Amino acid sequence: MGGPDPDGAERRSFQKRSRTLLGKAHDLAALRQARVYVVIDHPRATVVYNSVEGIQWPPSDENFESRYPDVHRLSFTDMERAREIPDTEELMCLLEYCKFRSKLLKGINRRVKKRQNPSAPDTFSHIHDHSND
Repeated sequence: MGGPDPDGAERRSFQKRSRTLLGKAHDLAALRQARVYVVIDHPRATVVYNSVEGIQWPPSDENFESRYPDVHRLSFTDMERAREIPDTEELMCLLEYCKFRSKLLKGINRRVKKRQNPSAPDTFSHIHDHSND
């Protein structure tokens, strides 16, 4: 049936932003030789763009950290904070914090895995635990 579409503006905005994001992702891949993987998951549609054909990429989350040990993960909250920071120096501080947090979480994850698998070598044996002092 015809008539007004109450969600039309939202749908057009979603489509436009999705096209823009996918276009930018493709430009990064084509112009800068970057491997790019984008998932847009929305109630109206799910779109996946992968610039790499023929191989299994990106790696699974389990293999990602070992394959890319210096990966910098940014969350929605990180990006929202970055939007609020007008000063480039403060933005760089936020990114450094994100790198530090990522390394810290990797270390914690290794310790948890170590506790679950005691036969694995302890990568934190050089750190003294002061909690029992």
